Amino acid sequence: MTTAVQVEGHVADGFEPVADAFADNFRHRGDTAASCVVYAQGVPVVDIWAGQTARGAWTPEARTVLFSVSKGVTTVCLLMAAERGLIDLDAPVAKYWPEFAENGKEATTVRHLLAHQAGLVAPETDLTWEDLRAWTPVADTLARQAPAWTPGTAYAYHALTFGWLAGEVLRRATGLRPGQWLSQHVADPLSLTMTYRADPAAADFHPLADALPSTDPEAAAMMAAAFAEPMIERSISLGGVIDAARIIQSANEEPWLSVEIPAGNLVTNARSLARLYAATVGEVDGVRLLGPDIIRDARIARSEGRPFVGPDMNSGWGTGFMTSSGHRPMIGPGSFGHDGLGGCLGFAHLESEVAFAYQTAQPGSLPDDRANALSHALRACL
Repeated sequence: MTTAVQVEGHVADGFEPVADAFADNFRHRGDTAASCVVYAQGVPVVDIWAGQTARGAWTPEARTVLFSVSKGVTTVCLLMAAERGLIDLDAPVAKYWPEFAENGKEATTVRHLLAHQAGLVAPETDLTWEDLRAWTPVADTLARQAPAWTPGTAYAYHALTFGWLAGEVLRRATGLRPGQWLSQHVADPLSLTMTYRADPAAADFHPLADALPSTDPEAAAMMAAAFAEPMIERSISLGGVIDAARIIQSANEEPWLSVEIPAGNLVTNARSLARLYAATVGEVDGVRLLGPDIIRDARIARSEGRPFVGPDMNSGWGTGFMTSSGHRPMIGPGSFGHDGLGGCLGFAHLESEVAFAYQTAQPGSLPDDRANALSHALRACL
């Protein structure tokens, strides 16, 4: 089955294959509303969009929840603080957050948190929306509990706790939570429309559609089994406050959008995301967020292979960022960024000074080749 699609926007000479792959996502891969933006040497060379949502015509200003794409943005915030000498990535977390040094965590480093090696995948204490809104009850819970393994010796994906762990280090070291740092030091200087949380009634907010059906029963069964593991289920539900079975629907609703979840509720558009990543590998209108040395350090692979708990998704992480892997090749070795539940992806590549963002309001299922098809097309253009 094919779908007619009218792609709007701008494509520079030589980048037409990206637009072709984008249109193919609508014709053959189930996309219904999406944007793709590519920067090269600080200039947008692809800025395209198409589709409709329940709120009407899709525009380049349309914002959605990008789930774990949030982690890459939160990582940028912490790396900026580290580059300014406010955080030492290899120092114990307790240097900034003394209460954290309980139950065998005194040697846990900031880098362990960012590389998913802290052993704090899920809170042991059941949390409430009031706890999440107040911030400190979540951080205090994680500071008190014992890790599931000796930090630094194994890894597992910290789906939501990553945001409070990294965010509390940032708050203790700088006085600013991730949302405040993002606003003051990233979004305002670069003129981005990007926040953690949002008003669901805002004119530029578009709700996510229900996920596409899986076409790989074996992969779907594997994921269902993974989510049934108690630690994995708690990593999403935070002890029941979030319904893991309807997380996509929850992301459109006021409770999810009213709290700051730096690992999961970034609300933005592809234009802003690509512009942010472009400013990590070069100047964008005179603004550069990170220098090359800290990017080279952050993209060194730290966590890959079989995790302590959960399926091996053939992914890899450096210090906070996803790195190029079989699951997310991006444009090959040296790429760094993060994807999100449902298929969105943002990344950059230092040597080529290329940055990429794909935003979709139509969450995918298994398999979901849309972002990888775009990345493959982009790589062929370089």
